[in-house]
Amino acid sequence: MTPSVRYGFLGGAVVIFYFALLYIARPELYLNLSLQWGSMVVYLVFMWIATKEDCAAKGTARDFREVVRTPFVTFLLINLCYWIFNYGLRLYDPSLLLSELTIALEMAKNQLTTGVGDPEQADQLRRYVQELENLIKNPQPQPLGPILRDMSMGAIGGFVLAAGIAALVKNQKK
Repeated sequence: MTPSVRYGFLGGAVVIFYFALLYIARPELYLNLSLQWGSMVVYLVFMWIATKEDCAAKGTARDFREVVRTPFVTFLLINLCYWIFNYGLRLYDPSLLLSELTIALEMAKNQLTTGVGDPEQADQLRRYVQELENLIKNPQPQPLGPILRDMSMGAIGGFVLAAGIAALVKNQKK
C-alpha cells in the first residue's frame, strides 16, 4: 500500500473520529466554522507524513509532479472520508441542515442590517434571505449536488496545500 493511500485513509479515520466527537458532544459544535477549519491540521499532518515517507523511499530528486502526487492523493482520500461522513450524518440527522440554514439566515440578515453599500448586492442578499426562509419553511433532504461541488472546490485548495508540502519536502536539506 502506498503512503498516500495508507495515510489518506488513516487521516480520514481521524477526521471522522474528530467530527463524530464534536457531534456527540453537541451538534452545534459540528457546525462551528472554526472547529471545521481546525480539522485542516489533521489533513496537513497526514499529508506531511505521507510525503516524507514517500520521499524517504523514492528520493526527492524526482519531478515535482511525482512528489506532489502523494500529498494530493492523501488530501483527496481524507476529504472523501470527511464528505461521506458529512453526507451520511446529514441524512441521519436532518436537523443539522436546518441549523445550518438558520445560521446562514442570521448571518445574511446581520449583513443586511449593517449594510452592504452596493444596492445590487443588497438586492441579491435580500433574495438569498428569501430563499433561506423558504428552505427553512419547506426543508428538503440534503441534495448530493452541492456536496459534490464543495468537494470539487476543496480539491483545488487541497492541491495548493499539496504543492506547498511537496515544495517544502523537495527542497528540505538532509
